[in-house]
Amino acid sequence: MHENRRKFLPTLVMISLLIAVITNFFIFGYITVNADPGNVSDSYYNATQLNVTVLQHEPRILWYDLQNSTGVSMLNAQLDVNQEYYFYVNISSDQGWDDIAYVNITAWHDQGNEGNVYNTTPGANLNVYLQWDNTSGTPSWNLIWPTGGEVALNAGGCSEVNVTGSDPGHSPGNTETYNLTFAWTPSYQFRYAQDPTNTAVGHNDLWSWNINISASDDSGYYSYHNPTQGEATNEFGVYTYTEIITAGWPEITGNPGDNPAYNDSYISMQTRSNGNYSLSVNATDLVHTTQPAYTMVNTSIWTGGGDLALAQYGGAGKQWYYGGAGAYKAAETAETSLTTNDVEWAVTIPGGQFPGDYQADIYYRLRTEASS
Repeated sequence: MHENRRKFLPTLVMISLLIAVITNFFIFGYITVNADPGNVSDSYYNATQLNVTVLQHEPRILWYDLQNSTGVSMLNAQLDVNQEYYFYVNISSDQGWDDIAYVNITAWHDQGNEGNVYNTTPGANLNVYLQWDNTSGTPSWNLIWPTGGEVALNAGGCSEVNVTGSDPGHSPGNTETYNLTFAWTPSYQFRYAQDPTNTAVGHNDLWSWNINISASDDSGYYSYHNPTQGEATNEFGVYTYTEIITAGWPEITGNPGDNPAYNDSYISMQTRSNGNYSLSVNATDLVHTTQPAYTMVNTSIWTGGGDLALAQYGGAGKQWYYGGAGAYKAAETAETSLTTNDVEWAVTIPGGQFPGDYQADIYYRLRTEASS
């Protein structure tokens, strides 16, 4: 009996110690035991690494301009349609000129909204995209947009000239710098834009043409990522242009009492306007060509075409094919001219009218709105 008690007591002590350890773990967490450092004289930690990233310099656009044929800068100035102009761009590459893949020039009519960008405004008279392409090893100048003749690229006037050494921030032995020339011509309906009033670089005037110039290399680096030169942006304007090219000669044959007598076929009119426009017509009385005492008043004349249904002339004022008095039709967004092929003329011939040939003078007026 005493022997069993002696065996039981040590067992009870061990169980009590175990319960205390477990209780301390759950209540207080791990038990920390600090070692005595003694004479520790060496320690190693070999789990980290040094990471280095070598960046490639982006292409740099050092200088650019838009000039006319006499070398006058047209930045923040108005262009004439159907005249040749030149974009000049000076570009540097620290990986050699062959590393440059593209140089892109985009321009867009902002339509009074600086928030829009290239090709978000529809229409070939509202966007331009010129590109120098070096991806094949043989450089070429291309007009990406528009494709309908609204803008022309003169490849014979485009060029590249090696001016290496002109970039003071270059990397010796690697940097090459070139001048690129883009020769282009805006056509007749290239959208009118007011003369920019702020000559600061950037997009800062409403109702202007915005310019963006960028270069990219074979690795996909773009000039506009360069913290020094940044992105090349500017503006220019365009003068109004208005022209009636053809109007046709209506001829009517009829008998007294015809109400009305029509011309044999529709007349086609061709016009050009690079802004919002109106087209009106006025006519005099019809006068006998050999017996001027005989006439037919102009209220006997009818005309229609464009947005005007055939209507009798009121005798005073004008008839409006497009727009109206103080009102304008929205500018055409494409093409180099507008063809109105449904112009119609007719005359009410009074009964008993003296026979023969009569003539009336016709006065067409095309007007371009010169304000936005």
